[in-house]
Amino acid sequence: MLKKNAFTLIELLVVIAIIGVLVGLLLPAVQQAREAARRASCINKVKQLGVAVANHESAKSYIPAIKGGTCAFTGGATCFVGGLSNAQKQNGGRRSVFVELLPYMEELSVYEAIMAGGAPDRQPGGPYAWEGWGPWGKTFSWLRCPSDFGTSTQTRLNNYAACVGDNVAGQNANSGNSRGAFMGASYETGANPRRMVVKGTKFKDITDGTSKTLLFSERMIGDNQGMHTAGREDFRQAVALNVNGISTNPSSCMAVADGNGFVSGTSVKGRWGNIWTDGQIGRIGFNTVLGPNTPSCAVGTNNNADSGTVVYAPNSAHPMGVCVVRVDGSTDFINDNIDTGNTSAAPPGRTSSAASPYGVWGAMGSKAAGD
Repeated sequence: MLKKNAFTLIELLVVIAIIGVLVGLLLPAVQQAREAARRASCINKVKQLGVAVANHESAKSYIPAIKGGTCAFTGGATCFVGGLSNAQKQNGGRRSVFVELLPYMEELSVYEAIMAGGAPDRQPGGPYAWEGWGPWGKTFSWLRCPSDFGTSTQTRLNNYAACVGDNVAGQNANSGNSRGAFMGASYETGANPRRMVVKGTKFKDITDGTSKTLLFSERMIGDNQGMHTAGREDFRQAVALNVNGISTNPSSCMAVADGNGFVSGTSVKGRWGNIWTDGQIGRIGFNTVLGPNTPSCAVGTNNNADSGTVVYAPNSAHPMGVCVVRVDGSTDFINDNIDTGNTSAAPPGRTSSAASPYGVWGAMGSKAAGD
């Protein structure tokens, strides 16, 4: 009888097992290569934002404020927006830095549409920065990190965060001062509406050096939920509320973490990264107090993006760090283990010129502290 050329069952199982082992060995390498490509894309995006800031400063002699624009005034507050009719609506002093950078990111037509406004209640420069409006609803790939796996009910999403320095309190003030490269614009008094007086930081004000001061990093988007009890949220995607101890001891924020999530019963919100036109720190900012990929916390129980005393660490879906760009346009990948000094130390004030207590990380956030 002729012998048949065929695999036995045992031989076939051995071949399948070998193929399975090879796939198991190759898959992590493929995933690492994909993540390396995504991280390179993210680095390039923060680089382009840094170049846009430099071009803006070259053209207008200042870095655009994290929040500014037109400011309606009917009361005694710096930039009061309550009680206005539709015909009076303006930006409320909250038009974000990303709006000001549109012409330098090849989005001049969008910027011109915003500056044109539109009847009946859309003044030149646009309405309140948090409202729904056609030009506000644009989405841009250059504002999204390709590694972010978060989802939201919003479409106006951003992953890139402006650095306000190493202080904790007063983050949403329109005061014209800040520990970091970005500040809230300040406005004249006794006018209706008020005009901007201080529109942003000048390069000459960054005495610690443009190569040592951060502009942008990144954060993962939240799900756009207001205050609720934490469920299965990753702490990179939400902010813990009512952590009042951070006013004097920022490290108290670490107590809300349980692994990569929150301690059971923690009240949280997921507003960050959901409206790129709104310049509140709760939408587009971070500070250099706790290190990258640590929890974020706020004093009080504000349901929206208006918490003003906060610890908002940058974070990402990249393993072990975050992408950053400095004022001089240089980029880096900052490891989670960067020196953060004494995070139990009381935070410096918004106008303080003292050296940062938060180590190398805090010094990277401050622009004129001699560190």
